[in-house]
Amino acid sequence: MTPPDELRDRLPATQGMLARTDLAFLGDAVWEYLVLRHQYMQVVRSPYTESPTVRTVRQAKVSTLFYLKPEFLSTKEKSVLRWGAATSWLSSSSFDKEMIEQVGIEQYSASCGLRVLLGWTYIDRRSNDSRLEAMAKEMGLFVEVGEEDKLLSKVTNGNFGSKLRPGAQRPRMFFLALAPLGYVVLRMYVTRYFFQRPLRPAEMRGRVGMALRDEELDMAAAGFMRDDATPEELQLMKAARDEQDTYAFAFKCLLGQLALTAPYRLHQIISGFGWARPLPAEFTS
Repeated sequence: MTPPDELRDRLPATQGMLARTDLAFLGDAVWEYLVLRHQYMQVVRSPYTESPTVRTVRQAKVSTLFYLKPEFLSTKEKSVLRWGAATSWLSSSSFDKEMIEQVGIEQYSASCGLRVLLGWTYIDRRSNDSRLEAMAKEMGLFVEVGEEDKLLSKVTNGNFGSKLRPGAQRPRMFFLALAPLGYVVLRMYVTRYFFQRPLRPAEMRGRVGMALRDEELDMAAAGFMRDDATPEELQLMKAARDEQDTYAFAFKCLLGQLALTAPYRLHQIISGFGWARPLPAEFTS
C-alpha cells in the first residue's frame, strides 16, 4: 500500500473523530487503488471498464461476502461494516441520489459499509496492512502479474495470447493506465492529510478537490522537474507527455509508476509538497 504502513500516521479512535461519509470517501479511494493496481498488472481488463454503478454493485457483493464468510472479519471489523452501512443512504442522498435510485437502498448501503471498512482498515491505529492484504486477496485483487491472462488463454484454448500484442516481448509502461493510479494515490495522501485536521464533510471534499486541480498539479510538476526529479523520473515524465498532454498528466503517470515500484520515493516526493511528514533518515537511501 501507499504510503507504507510505518509511514501511515494512523489515527486513534477513528470512528469518534471522523464522519462515516469521510471514511467512505477514503475507503472508495483505497478500493480504486487496489483495483487499478491489480488491473495494471493484467492485460485482460482496462481501468476504464468500471462505471460508478458497476463499482457500487461489486462493492455491495464484496461487503456481503465479507460479512457472511465465517470468521473472516473480526468482531470489531464487523461492527465497523455495520456502522458504515446503517442508514448511509440518508446522509448520501443529497450528492448520490441518482446512484441510490439506480442500485437500490440495500446495495448502496452495503457498498458504503465496505468503503467505510476499507477506510477504517487503512487509517485506524487498531488495524494494519496485513488486514488490507487479506481483504484484497479475498476480493481477487492480489494475484501474480499476468495471472488472469494465463487463465483466459487456458479457457480460450490459446486463442487469447498476451504475447501476441505489440510490445509484449519487452517491458512497457501504459501511461493512460498509470495516470489514474497516480491520481488516486494523490487522493489518498491528501485525504489522509485532512483527516489529521478534521473538517466538515462538504469542506473536506471541496479542499481535496482544490488540491487535485490540474492547474495545481501543473505548477507542482514543473517545479518538481526543475528541482527534485532524478534523471530516470525526468525521462519517464517526458515520455508520458507529448504536445497534447500537460505536466500534470506526466506527474500523475510518475506517481502511478512509483506507487507500483518505489513507494518510499513516492512518499519522499509528496512530503516535499507538505502532504506528509518527511521520510525518516533510515529510509532515504
